[in-house]
Amino acid sequence: MKTLRRLTFVQFFGYLALVLGVLIELYALFNGLGTHGSGDDMFGGAVILGLAVAFIHSEHLPFTLGMIGLSTLGFAYFTFIHTHGWLWTIIIAIAVAAFLIYFFGIRSDIRKNQSEWFHF
Repeated sequence: MKTLRRLTFVQFFGYLALVLGVLIELYALFNGLGTHGSGDDMFGGAVILGLAVAFIHSEHLPFTLGMIGLSTLGFAYFTFIHTHGWLWTIIIAIAVAAFLIYFFGIRSDIRKNQSEWFHF
């Protein structure tokens, strides 16, 4: 039987931020979709999800990329609601995703774990 590993305070804070960020983004989607208030709420959820990426620092790549994707979509939604310009939305989405991937070391994690992928 697999034992559960204990979470550190930092990881617990990260998972708490993940839950809170997803709840805020869901609230933003279902409460006034397309309004400036919804965009502002989405921005707050995206920032909290960015914090979750930083504090969890999961070794599971799909999970981490999913969190980055949700955060990026939140920033893109905020940008689109306030500018109504697809060009700025795409530029911000690419910049945020690149920043989160680079800043939180996902590239180095992939390189570190690359040799273990084919040894299941």
